Amino acid sequence: MNVLIIGQGIAGTCLAWELQRRGVNFMVVDKPLGETASRVAAGLVNPMTGRAFRPGWRQAECLSAAAGFYPETERELHGSWWQKTPIFRELETEDQLEIWKERQMDEASSAYAGPLFPWPEGWNGKGSAAYTRGAAVLHVEGFVNAARALWVSEGRLKEGVVTPESVVSDGDAWLWDGGRYTHVVWCTGWEAGLHPAMAPLKGRPSKGTILDLALPELEWKSGILHFGHWLVHRDGIWRFGATYAWSWDDPGVPEAPAIQELMLSIVRRYKGSDLGYLRARAAVRPIIRRSQPVAGPIPGLAGQYVFSGLGSKGVTTAPWTAAALAAFLHEGTEIPSDLSPSSFWK
Repeated sequence: MNVLIIGQGIAGTCLAWELQRRGVNFMVVDKPLGETASRVAAGLVNPMTGRAFRPGWRQAECLSAAAGFYPETERELHGSWWQKTPIFRELETEDQLEIWKERQMDEASSAYAGPLFPWPEGWNGKGSAAYTRGAAVLHVEGFVNAARALWVSEGRLKEGVVTPESVVSDGDAWLWDGGRYTHVVWCTGWEAGLHPAMAPLKGRPSKGTILDLALPELEWKSGILHFGHWLVHRDGIWRFGATYAWSWDDPGVPEAPAIQELMLSIVRRYKGSDLGYLRARAAVRPIIRRSQPVAGPIPGLAGQYVFSGLGSKGVTTAPWTAAALAAFLHEGTEIPSDLSPSSFWK
């Protein structure tokens, strides 16, 4: 078995790691480093999503998988990118407060819906700050860069561009750049829908912009602030975002309206007199169905597979999904029906 993985964002990285666990040969091919959703992402794990504060898709399984997977990669790669930390979410209206109280009593969400707190000094929060348990932050860029360095050193990752036309079959295997592969997995994010055989997966990708800021007078750094946008501290820098844009010119270039939206939002909330703008970053999220992943065989293209659709929840769902796909490829375990791409071809 020899697997060609195309794309080394969080999907490709998690899948390669799971195949490595199983002793499977693989080659990862990725474009030269640039602004991608995995590198720009804040890496938030939020157990209470949406306006109704409901647990996410396959939440128990995905949170458990993530909590084991990322610390393992830290140990193996001698890095630090996984941090468990609460989210303090703004509850401004009576309706929001009532929903939160319901979640505190509900069996499915009571483990996550914590007490209410005042906002920290230096921050102009509205209403109450609802404490969300079970949350975390992954420094995604640090994780994928460390894995990349390892696999480059082992000869299992190369930089390049793979087009659908460049992957050809000899009847027994798939050929690309002199290599023969039993399986080809496209982990190309929002661009998966541009593949001529995967048009049904085009979805509704969204461009997001975040800011890196210096907020020297905001001393509180023990959690994530969530108030429509999120604010998280990492290595002396505050990361703030993100916006959603459904059309764009250049997927990796921040646009002025998005930067202005974020700057206006932070100015209204931060009470300090010294606000330092460091840089803006942007990339496109692969959203196919409510940010639920898609993984499995590509209909009509035997021996080729896709892993995409992670959207804004990819840090949470990628490890569990990668394990399911790796088990399918290596052991023949049935792919869960809610992961399979086949439903999009019906």
